[in-house]
Amino acid sequence: MGLVETYEKIRPSIVAFIPKFHAVYDPKEPLPEFPPIFGTGFIVEDGLVVTNDHVVKVFSRLPKPPDCPPDVWPVQCLLLYYIPEKGMAEIKIDVIGIFGIEAMKPGEHYYGPPTPDVAFVQIKMKDLPSVPVKYSPEKIKEGVEIATAGYPMGTDTLTAPGYLHQLTPTLQRGIVSAVLPFSCDNPHALMINVMTQGGASGSPVFTPDSEEIIGVLYGGLEDISKTITPRKAGKISDPSQHAHLYRSPTNISYVVPAHYITNVMNQMREDERLKLPPDTPSLSKILGKAEFVARRQGETECVPWPGQSEPDKRKIQEVSRDEQKVKSGT
Repeated sequence: MGLVETYEKIRPSIVAFIPKFHAVYDPKEPLPEFPPIFGTGFIVEDGLVVTNDHVVKVFSRLPKPPDCPPDVWPVQCLLLYYIPEKGMAEIKIDVIGIFGIEAMKPGEHYYGPPTPDVAFVQIKMKDLPSVPVKYSPEKIKEGVEIATAGYPMGTDTLTAPGYLHQLTPTLQRGIVSAVLPFSCDNPHALMINVMTQGGASGSPVFTPDSEEIIGVLYGGLEDISKTITPRKAGKISDPSQHAHLYRSPTNISYVVPAHYITNVMNQMREDERLKLPPDTPSLSKILGKAEFVARRQGETECVPWPGQSEPDKRKIQEVSRDEQKVKSGT
């Protein structure tokens, strides 16, 4: 099995995280064509998504109406689900809980962080596509080919020409550059040579020959550079007065190994508090009620997503599940 076949199996389980509510100046203002994506995740079981801890920390900072019940999360999980001969279904799923890993109790030879950058998000839907998670230390060595897929640069990638032209995750390929701190049964991280950008956090990492997820992408190393404005002709100036520092991404990225995930999942399966509510809808039921629309280039004006300033001048609109659509590009 090659990368093409492997990715076809993994892609349906990849999701994006988007705000549930949209702040607008005028209630009659149309919603943007596509909501802003700020993180990626992947479904490992019915109602359970794996992502990064730093992604779920964004949830509490998202806009929320003043009269919104306290148990309603201001975030949704977006699943782009392809239906043959009909198009791509944009399924927005409610979040009903988040779970993390408690601080590690490192032994004498542990070199990792006190808490790995991984978290679990409980979503209210069943009969979902999912992927297996497994870390095999005898298989994951330096030089092994890997791939990852998610939403680097969030919605900007999907709307690069100024309109929505992509409704899929973005696939990238590389190798394992290092096992941290060294090759062992339970490394605290993997280094891969794939550039990471905002929105890709939480992406699954896998080998091209297996649909088993070996880890979750959590960040990339940035390089700090300096620019100096050239001095004017005939004059000598202090270069320090014209220096500007800026950060640029590199192709050095880091992955949380899957053994952290599998250890926690074994405990979560036995926790009765994590059972899905009786009224949890199924994916097939949602698709059965979907509205089918055709999307053509040039017919929809690109609407910029408003900033987060002056919240007192805006009201909140919610994207209802009744508005979920199946969109076909032509």
